[in-house]
Amino acid sequence: MSVVIKGGSRQNAGFFARHLLNPADNEKVRVVGFRGFAQEDVKGAFREMQADAKETRCKNFFYHACINPEPGEELTEKQWDGAVNTLEHNLGLEGQPRFVIEHEKDGRVHRHIVWSRIDADTMTAIPDSLTYKKHEAAARKIERDCELRPMESVLVKDREGPRPKRRAKDWEGFRGKQTGLDPDKVKAQVTALWEKTDSGTAFKAALKQEGYILCKGDRRDFCIVDPAGDEHSLARRIEGVKAAHVRERLADIHRDALPSVAEARAMADAWADTSEAARTVQETQMEKRKRAFLYGVRSMNADERQAWQEPPSSALEKAAHEYGRGVKGAARGFQDAYWQATIGGKPRTEADKLHDVMWGESDDKDRGPER
Repeated sequence: MSVVIKGGSRQNAGFFARHLLNPADNEKVRVVGFRGFAQEDVKGAFREMQADAKETRCKNFFYHACINPEPGEELTEKQWDGAVNTLEHNLGLEGQPRFVIEHEKDGRVHRHIVWSRIDADTMTAIPDSLTYKKHEAAARKIERDCELRPMESVLVKDREGPRPKRRAKDWEGFRGKQTGLDPDKVKAQVTALWEKTDSGTAFKAALKQEGYILCKGDRRDFCIVDPAGDEHSLARRIEGVKAAHVRERLADIHRDALPSVAEARAMADAWADTSEAARTVQETQMEKRKRAFLYGVRSMNADERQAWQEPPSSALEKAAHEYGRGVKGAARGFQDAYWQATIGGKPRTEADKLHDVMWGESDDKDRGPER
Protein backbone atom coordinates (compact mmCIF):
# COMPACT_ATOMS: atom_id res chain seq x y z
CA MET A 1 0.00 0.00 0.00
CA SER A 2 1.13 3.58 -0.55
CA VAL A 3 -1.25 6.00 1.20
CA VAL A 4 -3.82 4.86 3.76
CA ILE A 5 -6.49 7.21 5.06
CA LYS A 6 -8.67 6.31 8.02
CA GLY A 7 -11.15 8.40 9.92
CA GLY A 8 -14.70 9.16 10.92
CA SER A 9 -17.02 11.41 12.90
CA ARG A 10 -16.28 11.37 16.62
CA GLN A 11 -17.43 12.86 19.92
CA ASN A 12 -14.86 11.59 22.47
CA ALA A 13 -12.79 14.78 22.58
CA GLY A 14 -11.02 13.93 25.85
CA PHE A 15 -9.62 10.68 24.46
CA PHE A 16 -8.40 12.30 21.23
CA ALA A 17 -6.82 15.23 23.08
CA ARG A 18 -4.73 12.74 25.09
CA HIS A 19 -4.01 10.45 22.14
CA LEU A 20 -2.94 13.18 19.73
CA LEU A 21 -0.54 14.77 22.21
CA ASN A 22 0.81 11.56 23.76
CA PRO A 23 4.63 11.71 23.62
CA ALA A 24 5.14 8.33 25.28
CA ASP A 25 3.70 6.37 22.33
CA ASN A 26 5.47 8.38 19.62
CA GLU A 27 9.06 9.35 18.98
CA LYS A 28 7.98 12.86 17.97
CA VAL A 29 4.73 14.81 18.30
CA ARG A 30 4.46 18.14 16.48
CA VAL A 31 1.54 20.55 16.31
CA VAL A 32 1.56 21.62 12.65
CA GLY A 33 -1.07 24.35 12.88
CA PHE A 34 -4.57 25.61 13.64
CA ARG A 35 -7.18 27.32 11.50
CA GLY A 36 -10.38 29.02 12.59
CA PHE A 37 -10.00 28.73 16.37
CA ALA A 38 -9.73 31.50 18.92
CA GLN A 39 -7.44 29.29 21.05
CA GLU A 40 -4.51 27.65 19.31
CA ASP A 41 -4.16 24.64 21.57
CA VAL A 42 -5.70 21.20 21.15
CA LYS A 43 -7.85 21.15 24.29
CA GLY A 44 -9.06 24.69 23.64
CA ALA A 45 -9.97 23.80 20.05
CA PHE A 46 -11.99 20.81 21.21
CA ARG A 47 -13.80 23.01 23.75
CA GLU A 48 -14.73 25.50 21.01
CA MET A 49 -16.05 22.75 18.74
CA GLN A 50 -18.05 21.23 21.57
CA ALA A 51 -19.53 24.61 22.48
CA ASP A 52 -20.68 25.15 18.88
CA ALA A 53 -22.23 21.69 18.80
CA LYS A 54 -24.37 22.43 21.85
CA GLU A 55 -26.51 24.68 19.65
CA THR A 56 -27.28 21.69 17.42
CA ARG A 57 -28.43 18.09 17.83
CA CYS A 58 -25.10 16.76 16.53
CA LYS A 59 -23.38 14.27 18.84
CA ASN A 60 -20.34 13.41 16.69
CA PHE A 61 -19.32 17.04 16.37
CA PHE A 62 -15.81 16.64 14.93
CA TYR A 63 -14.24 14.60 12.16
CA HIS A 64 -10.87 12.94 12.75
CA ALA A 65 -8.76 11.49 9.95
CA CYS A 66 -5.22 10.15 9.63
CA ILE A 67 -3.12 10.27 6.44
CA ASN A 68 -0.43 7.60 6.56
CA PRO A 69 2.06 7.19 3.68
CA GLU A 70 3.97 3.95 3.20
CA PRO A 71 7.25 3.62 5.17
CA GLY A 72 10.11 5.23 3.26
CA GLU A 73 7.87 7.66 1.36
CA GLU A 74 8.52 11.16 2.68
CA LEU A 75 6.33 14.13 1.81
CA THR A 76 7.49 17.72 1.71
CA GLU A 77 5.62 20.36 3.70
CA LYS A 78 3.96 21.54 0.49
CA GLN A 79 2.90 18.00 -0.37
CA TRP A 80 1.47 17.48 3.12
CA ASP A 81 -0.54 20.70 2.80
CA GLY A 82 -1.86 19.52 -0.56
CA ALA A 83 -2.73 16.08 0.86
CA VAL A 84 -4.71 17.58 3.76
CA ASN A 85 -6.53 19.98 1.41
CA THR A 86 -7.39 17.13 -0.98
CA LEU A 87 -8.95 15.09 1.79
CA GLU A 88 -10.74 18.15 3.15
CA HIS A 89 -12.26 18.86 -0.27
CA ASN A 90 -13.43 15.26 -0.71
CA LEU A 91 -15.09 15.27 2.71
CA GLY A 92 -16.90 18.55 2.07
CA LEU A 93 -15.14 20.21 5.01
CA GLU A 94 -13.49 23.07 3.14
CA GLY A 95 -13.09 26.18 5.27
CA GLN A 96 -14.09 24.42 8.49
CA PRO A 97 -12.01 25.06 11.64
CA ARG A 98 -9.28 22.44 11.82
CA PHE A 99 -5.96 21.56 13.38
CA VAL A 100 -3.18 19.22 12.24
CA ILE A 101 -0.85 17.08 14.40
CA GLU A 102 2.18 15.16 13.11
CA HIS A 103 3.39 11.92 14.68
CA GLU A 104 6.62 10.07 13.98
CA LYS A 105 7.05 6.50 15.16
CA ASP A 106 9.59 3.88 14.05
CA GLY A 107 10.79 6.33 11.40
CA ARG A 108 7.32 6.60 9.83
CA VAL A 109 5.56 9.98 9.70
CA HIS A 110 1.78 10.39 9.57
CA ARG A 111 -0.56 13.29 10.21
CA HIS A 112 -3.82 13.57 12.10
CA ILE A 113 -6.41 16.17 11.11
CA VAL A 114 -9.43 17.21 13.18
CA TRP A 115 -12.21 19.36 11.68
CA SER A 116 -15.32 20.83 13.24
CA ARG A 117 -18.42 19.42 11.54
CA ILE A 118 -20.63 22.32 12.58
CA ASP A 119 -21.35 24.86 9.83
CA ALA A 120 -21.33 28.22 11.66
CA ASP A 121 -23.66 29.85 9.12
CA THR A 122 -26.44 27.26 9.25
CA MET A 123 -25.65 25.73 12.66
CA THR A 124 -26.06 22.27 11.16
CA ALA A 125 -23.66 19.33 10.91
CA ILE A 126 -21.88 18.70 7.61
CA PRO A 127 -22.88 15.22 6.30
CA ASP A 128 -20.49 12.34 7.01
CA SER A 129 -21.88 9.60 4.74
CA LEU A 130 -19.88 7.40 2.32
CA THR A 131 -16.59 8.48 3.84
CA TYR A 132 -14.77 5.23 3.01
CA LYS A 133 -15.20 5.97 -0.69
CA LYS A 134 -14.12 9.58 -0.16
CA HIS A 135 -11.00 8.45 1.71
CA GLU A 136 -10.02 6.12 -1.12
CA ALA A 137 -10.55 8.77 -3.80
CA ALA A 138 -8.43 11.23 -1.82
CA ALA A 139 -5.68 8.65 -1.27
CA ARG A 140 -5.43 7.87 -4.99
CA LYS A 141 -5.25 11.60 -5.87
CA ILE A 142 -2.57 12.19 -3.24
CA GLU A 143 -0.54 9.33 -4.72
CA ARG A 144 -0.80 10.88 -8.20
CA ASP A 145 -0.04 14.42 -7.02
CA CYS A 146 2.96 13.32 -4.95
CA GLU A 147 4.17 10.73 -7.49
CA LEU A 148 3.88 7.89 -4.99
CA ARG A 149 3.41 4.23 -5.79
CA PRO A 150 -0.29 3.78 -6.64
CA MET A 151 -2.49 1.37 -4.73
CA GLU A 152 -5.64 -0.30 -6.08
CA SER A 153 -8.81 0.79 -4.32
CA VAL A 154 -11.28 -1.67 -2.83
CA LEU A 155 -14.28 0.14 -4.35
CA VAL A 156 -13.60 -0.36 -8.07
CA LYS A 157 -16.16 -1.47 -10.65
CA ASP A 158 -15.37 -4.10 -13.31
CA ARG A 159 -12.07 -5.01 -11.69
CA GLU A 160 -9.82 -7.72 -13.05
CA GLY A 161 -9.01 -10.27 -10.38
CA PRO A 162 -10.32 -10.62 -6.83
CA ARG A 163 -11.35 -7.67 -4.72
CA PRO A 164 -8.69 -6.64 -2.17
CA LYS A 165 -9.48 -7.61 1.39
CA ARG A 166 -11.07 -4.92 3.51
CA ARG A 167 -8.87 -3.48 6.19
CA ALA A 168 -9.79 -3.70 9.85
CA LYS A 169 -11.97 -0.93 11.19
CA ASP A 170 -10.25 2.05 12.77
CA TRP A 171 -11.19 1.13 16.32
CA GLU A 172 -10.11 -2.48 15.76
CA GLY A 173 -6.71 -1.34 14.51
CA PHE A 174 -6.25 1.05 17.43
CA ARG A 175 -7.30 -1.60 19.93
CA GLY A 176 -4.87 -4.05 18.33
CA LYS A 177 -2.00 -1.59 18.79
CA GLN A 178 -2.88 -1.22 22.46
CA THR A 179 -2.93 -4.97 23.13
CA GLY A 180 -0.47 -6.25 20.52
CA LEU A 181 -3.16 -8.50 19.00
CA ASP A 182 -3.37 -7.27 15.41
CA PRO A 183 -6.90 -8.00 14.08
CA ASP A 184 -5.55 -9.45 10.82
CA LYS A 185 -3.27 -11.84 12.71
CA VAL A 186 -6.11 -12.84 15.03
CA LYS A 187 -8.22 -13.54 11.94
CA ALA A 188 -5.50 -15.70 10.40
CA GLN A 189 -5.05 -17.66 13.63
CA VAL A 190 -8.77 -18.25 14.21
CA THR A 191 -9.25 -19.20 10.55
CA ALA A 192 -6.47 -21.79 10.85
CA LEU A 193 -8.15 -23.27 13.95
CA TRP A 194 -11.48 -23.38 12.09
CA GLU A 195 -9.94 -25.21 9.14
CA LYS A 196 -8.20 -27.88 11.21
CA THR A 197 -11.29 -28.77 13.31
CA ASP A 198 -14.50 -30.44 12.18
CA SER A 199 -16.96 -29.78 15.03
CA GLY A 200 -18.02 -27.03 17.37
CA THR A 201 -16.66 -28.83 20.41
CA ALA A 202 -13.25 -29.33 18.83
CA PHE A 203 -13.16 -25.71 17.63
CA LYS A 204 -14.05 -24.42 21.10
CA ALA A 205 -11.25 -26.50 22.65
CA ALA A 206 -8.75 -25.28 20.04
CA LEU A 207 -9.72 -21.67 20.73
CA LYS A 208 -9.27 -22.16 24.48
CA GLN A 209 -5.82 -23.65 23.97
CA GLU A 210 -4.80 -20.54 22.03
CA GLY A 211 -6.14 -18.17 24.68
CA TYR A 212 -9.58 -17.32 23.22
CA ILE A 213 -12.91 -17.81 25.00
CA LEU A 214 -15.96 -18.77 22.95
CA CYS A 215 -19.04 -16.95 24.25
CA LYS A 216 -22.57 -15.98 23.29
CA GLY A 217 -22.78 -12.54 21.78
CA ASP A 218 -25.00 -9.75 23.02
CA ARG A 219 -26.03 -8.90 19.46
CA ARG A 220 -24.53 -11.84 17.57
CA ASP A 221 -24.84 -15.60 17.89
CA PHE A 222 -21.20 -16.25 18.80
CA CYS A 223 -18.23 -14.12 19.79
CA ILE A 224 -14.75 -14.74 21.08
CA VAL A 225 -12.89 -12.82 23.78
CA ASP A 226 -9.09 -12.59 23.51
CA PRO A 227 -6.60 -12.72 26.42
CA ALA A 228 -6.74 -8.92 26.72
CA GLY A 229 -10.50 -9.10 27.35
CA ASP A 230 -11.53 -7.67 23.97
CA GLU A 231 -14.55 -8.97 22.06
CA HIS A 232 -14.51 -10.16 18.42
CA SER A 233 -17.39 -11.26 16.23
CA LEU A 234 -16.57 -14.89 15.46
CA ALA A 235 -17.89 -14.74 11.87
CA ARG A 236 -15.71 -11.68 11.17
CA ARG A 237 -12.61 -13.49 12.43
CA ILE A 238 -12.97 -16.48 10.11
CA GLU A 239 -11.90 -15.86 6.52
CA GLY A 240 -14.53 -16.64 3.88
CA VAL A 241 -17.15 -17.96 6.32
CA LYS A 242 -20.63 -16.52 6.86
CA ALA A 243 -22.65 -16.47 10.08
CA ALA A 244 -24.98 -19.22 8.84
CA HIS A 245 -22.03 -21.57 8.31
CA VAL A 246 -20.76 -20.77 11.80
CA ARG A 247 -24.14 -21.66 13.31
CA GLU A 248 -24.17 -24.93 11.36
CA ARG A 249 -20.69 -25.96 12.51
CA LEU A 250 -21.39 -25.06 16.15
CA ALA A 251 -24.74 -26.89 16.27
CA ASP A 252 -23.27 -29.38 18.78
CA ILE A 253 -22.67 -26.57 21.30
CA HIS A 254 -25.49 -25.37 23.53
CA ARG A 255 -25.25 -21.60 23.10
CA ASP A 256 -27.02 -20.70 26.34
CA ALA A 257 -24.45 -22.69 28.29
CA LEU A 258 -21.66 -20.44 27.01
CA PRO A 259 -20.52 -17.42 29.06
CA SER A 260 -21.79 -13.99 28.08
CA VAL A 261 -19.36 -11.42 26.68
CA ALA A 262 -19.16 -9.71 30.09
CA GLU A 263 -18.49 -13.02 31.83
CA ALA A 264 -15.82 -13.95 29.29
CA ARG A 265 -14.11 -10.59 29.77
CA ALA A 266 -14.00 -11.22 33.51
CA MET A 267 -12.47 -14.65 32.85
CA ALA A 268 -9.79 -13.37 30.44
CA ASP A 269 -6.41 -12.96 32.13
CA ALA A 270 -3.37 -12.58 29.91
CA TRP A 271 -1.00 -12.88 32.87
CA ALA A 272 -2.43 -16.24 33.93
CA ASP A 273 -2.46 -17.65 30.38
CA THR A 274 0.44 -19.39 28.64
CA SER A 275 -0.80 -19.08 25.05
CA GLU A 276 1.08 -17.19 22.34
CA ALA A 277 -1.67 -14.56 22.23
CA ALA A 278 -1.37 -14.03 25.99
CA ARG A 279 2.41 -13.62 25.73
CA THR A 280 1.87 -11.02 23.01
CA VAL A 281 -0.41 -9.05 25.34
CA GLN A 282 2.08 -9.38 28.19
CA GLU A 283 4.99 -8.13 26.10
CA THR A 284 2.93 -5.24 24.71
CA GLN A 285 1.91 -4.15 28.19
CA MET A 286 5.51 -4.36 29.40
CA GLU A 287 6.68 -2.37 26.38
CA LYS A 288 4.13 0.35 27.12
CA ARG A 289 5.31 0.52 30.74
CA LYS A 290 8.91 0.69 29.56
CA ARG A 291 8.15 3.59 27.20
CA ALA A 292 6.28 5.45 29.93
CA PHE A 293 9.16 4.87 32.36
CA LEU A 294 11.83 6.03 29.92
CA TYR A 295 9.72 9.03 28.92
CA GLY A 296 9.51 9.97 32.59
CA VAL A 297 13.30 9.78 32.86
CA ARG A 298 13.78 11.89 29.72
CA SER A 299 11.34 14.48 31.10
CA MET A 300 13.40 15.09 34.25
CA ASN A 301 15.26 18.37 34.45
CA ALA A 302 18.99 18.39 35.25
CA ASP A 303 18.51 18.76 39.02
CA GLU A 304 15.91 15.99 39.21
CA ARG A 305 18.07 13.63 37.18
CA GLN A 306 21.14 14.38 39.32
CA ALA A 307 19.21 13.76 42.55
CA TRP A 308 17.81 10.53 41.12
CA GLN A 309 21.30 9.27 40.25
CA GLU A 310 23.13 10.30 43.44
CA PRO A 311 23.76 7.52 46.00
CA PRO A 312 22.15 7.90 49.48
CA SER A 313 24.10 10.00 51.94
CA SER A 314 22.36 10.07 55.36
CA ALA A 315 22.01 7.04 57.65
CA LEU A 316 18.24 7.05 57.15
CA GLU A 317 18.59 7.15 53.37
CA LYS A 318 21.13 4.32 53.50
CA ALA A 319 18.81 2.19 55.65
CA ALA A 320 15.92 2.85 53.26
CA HIS A 321 18.18 2.02 50.32
CA GLU A 322 19.21 -1.30 51.86
CA TYR A 323 15.59 -2.14 52.61
CA GLY A 324 14.71 -1.34 49.01
CA ARG A 325 17.49 -3.64 47.78
CA GLY A 326 16.06 -6.46 49.86
CA VAL A 327 12.55 -5.93 48.54
CA LYS A 328 13.92 -5.68 45.02
CA GLY A 329 15.80 -8.95 45.41
CA ALA A 330 12.66 -10.75 46.58
CA ALA A 331 10.63 -9.24 43.75
CA ARG A 332 13.25 -10.34 41.22
CA GLY A 333 13.11 -13.84 42.61
CA PHE A 334 9.33 -13.98 42.28
CA GLN A 335 9.48 -12.56 38.75
CA ASP A 336 12.15 -15.03 37.63
CA ALA A 337 10.12 -17.88 39.15
CA TYR A 338 7.05 -16.68 37.23
CA TRP A 339 8.90 -16.68 33.90
CA GLN A 340 10.38 -20.11 34.67
CA ALA A 341 6.95 -21.55 35.47
CA THR A 342 5.19 -20.03 32.45
CA ILE A 343 7.67 -20.25 29.58
CA GLY A 344 10.62 -22.15 31.01
CA GLY A 345 12.97 -19.25 31.62
CA LYS A 346 13.43 -15.52 31.47
CA PRO A 347 12.64 -14.22 27.93
CA ARG A 348 15.12 -12.20 25.94
CA THR A 349 12.60 -9.78 24.51
CA GLU A 350 11.69 -6.13 24.80
CA ALA A 351 9.85 -7.09 27.98
CA ASP A 352 13.09 -8.51 29.35
CA LYS A 353 14.86 -5.25 28.57
CA LEU A 354 12.32 -3.50 30.77
CA HIS A 355 13.11 -6.07 33.47
CA ASP A 356 16.77 -5.04 33.27
CA VAL A 357 15.89 -1.34 33.37
CA MET A 358 13.60 -1.83 36.38
CA TRP A 359 16.19 -3.78 38.38
CA GLY A 360 19.21 -1.78 37.23
CA GLU A 361 21.13 -4.85 36.08
CA SER A 362 23.31 -2.69 33.86
CA ASP A 363 24.77 -0.90 36.90
CA ASP A 364 26.13 -2.70 39.95
CA LYS A 365 25.86 0.44 42.10
CA ASP A 366 22.08 0.72 41.56
CA ARG A 367 22.47 4.31 40.38
CA GLY A 368 19.67 3.85 37.83
CA PRO A 369 19.68 2.78 34.19
CA GLU A 370 22.25 4.18 31.83
CA ARG A 371 21.23 7.14 29.67
